[in-house]
Amino acid sequence: MLLGLLLADGAFGAAPVFDMPALHARHMRLLALMESSHRAKDYVPMEIACREGIKAGTADELWYYNLACALALQGKRGEALVALDQAISLGFLDIKHVIQDPDLVALRGSEAFEARLARMREQDDGTGGPSRWLVATPPDADGTIMQSASNTLWIFDFALFHTRILLPSNPPPDAYRGPEAARINAWLREGTAAGAAGLLYVNRDNDTRTFDLTRFPGMARLGYAPEVIDRKLSIGLPNTLFSQPGHEALVPVIGHSAMGYLNSAYWRSQPRAVCCDRDQAVRQPILFFGNQLFFYPAFSDYTVQGGDLFPANMPCFIAVAGQSGAEKQFVEAAAAALAAMRPETRAELARQGVLMPALSMLFRASQKTLRDRRDYLTGRAHPAAFDGSRLDTARLVEAAHALTTNDLPPLVLISVQRETPMRPGLDFFDLSASEQLFDTPVAVARVFRGVAGTRAYEILAHCARPDARLHWVVLHGDPAKVTFMPSPTNAALMTVTVAHHAPFDTPLDDDTRIRTCRVDIGVIAETATTFSMPAIFSICFLANEYRLYDAAGCPQVIDYTRSQASYTDPLLSVPRRWKDVFDYDTQGVFTGWRRIRGFNTEYFTAHGHRAVEFDASGRVTRAHIVHYMPRKTRADENEESLPELAQVDDAVTVTYRYADEHDRVGEPDLTTLTREILPPETAASP
Repeated sequence: MLLGLLLADGAFGAAPVFDMPALHARHMRLLALMESSHRAKDYVPMEIACREGIKAGTADELWYYNLACALALQGKRGEALVALDQAISLGFLDIKHVIQDPDLVALRGSEAFEARLARMREQDDGTGGPSRWLVATPPDADGTIMQSASNTLWIFDFALFHTRILLPSNPPPDAYRGPEAARINAWLREGTAAGAAGLLYVNRDNDTRTFDLTRFPGMARLGYAPEVIDRKLSIGLPNTLFSQPGHEALVPVIGHSAMGYLNSAYWRSQPRAVCCDRDQAVRQPILFFGNQLFFYPAFSDYTVQGGDLFPANMPCFIAVAGQSGAEKQFVEAAAAALAAMRPETRAELARQGVLMPALSMLFRASQKTLRDRRDYLTGRAHPAAFDGSRLDTARLVEAAHALTTNDLPPLVLISVQRETPMRPGLDFFDLSASEQLFDTPVAVARVFRGVAGTRAYEILAHCARPDARLHWVVLHGDPAKVTFMPSPTNAALMTVTVAHHAPFDTPLDDDTRIRTCRVDIGVIAETATTFSMPAIFSICFLANEYRLYDAAGCPQVIDYTRSQASYTDPLLSVPRRWKDVFDYDTQGVFTGWRRIRGFNTEYFTAHGHRAVEFDASGRVTRAHIVHYMPRKTRADENEESLPELAQVDDAVTVTYRYADEHDRVGEPDLTTLTREILPPETAASP
């Protein structure tokens, strides 16, 4: 059974390629059903899933192939051969897989099966699957390459399009008119600069802030066919990888989008939207290592007056402080830096998929706020959003030109191996199932939701350069509240312990500070000549609450009605109207908490159950299981409003048992669960 990369193209029987994003979720659900049925050896549901996939019109050749597998596993040889015929006619030509697939053992050895293999060999032209239907499109007279159904596939594994294009090469020397033109033209004349040829510019805001392509001769611009524009697939976050026939590397792309989600209770810039969306966050490294770098204005998410509102610091794109248009000078500077690179250097970086990590490093190292090389290891080099007044384009271009294939910048990847577990409904009460925001190879983010005062994260760093030294640094945060403990047996493994942070000011330069609720830990590789782009581990602290801990870090009070800042992202924390006061016995053992709403107090056990009955010594004997859900507080269902978190009591009673008279914690006896019938609840605030 083929479960690998899935492609769809409207040219050979599937639904139109630009309908694929709308069909993506259904396709993935059917794929999951097919896989689970296959693992369970239950081949009838597997067959049903494949037939539904065919009806949906997604990845037809693969659905037919998997249908052939499902039918063969049921012993339906004739039907399986018919399905295999359909798969072949639609472009499934992976002969090696068919020969080795154990799902087709019932067909193997028959003349009919050998005849199908012969057909596949005849049709296979060596171009590799569905992509052979694509027409690589060159630019028109204005330098525009259209994205259309004829040159585009949908990649289900990535939830991205793949478009085939042809780019010009060898622009005339002395024609470059972008930033630092004198330097770059001199390098072009001596043959040590790549120029703008081979680059693609992508605008994703309806050309609100257009780009003068004539200043960068050889660079092409992406245009959009009507079917792309009509489905609004030409705006917002990027959604396409680009390749050229005969080129191993994906096409280098510089792009931007000056849009935002601004007229909503859930307002946010595009980069903050990415950081709050796990699917989008995971997609960014695919684009980034696919040789793409995008720039976005941060709008009100990053201002000295309003603070830094990003829940994570993600290096896969560059957010720019300011409104629409603030990113334009960065787009031009990026094009200049790529044009200044030596041809062999840019080609090798692109081939390895590390062109944009190198460019990101250059942007960070070239800021005016960095006075010397060691400043790169501080937060000044790595803000969540970059300020155009600190951009030094001349320094950036010189550094780009200085890169050689003999000493390419290193790359650091990180992953969390182990972390302090937090339990929903006990350690925290948000709707999320965990503290995880997202995990990617170059950026990991957590939300500090649980009541405990510290977290321990075991982080593994990987750098392929044996000559590189790893630096673990607090980029933003209180160094006194962050500790690093290296593994005695593995130099790449670090245990990072982080204590709770209230909102704090972090420096941007000598004179400017910005308020944030996020701690950033950078892992940076250093060689004798250069640094890597940082891999960043971010912890976001919630500012819509006030926390008090004792000297040992044990929680004393968490007041969810006392905000520590004017704004907390509602996607990260739903507001609630209560204060929790934590109780301990004489030995310091946690026994539960009191929940206070105005003059009303409820008691909760250490297991998170609401107390309803006590014994003579004040210990809980019966308690109710509760859960938490959002509740809309406005009567008008058509009016967008932010919900509040409600505590819901299902009247499910659990009995508590105690080991002896000294035990103040007890254990819930889950075998005694009963449901009580309660009178109708009166309307009340959550």
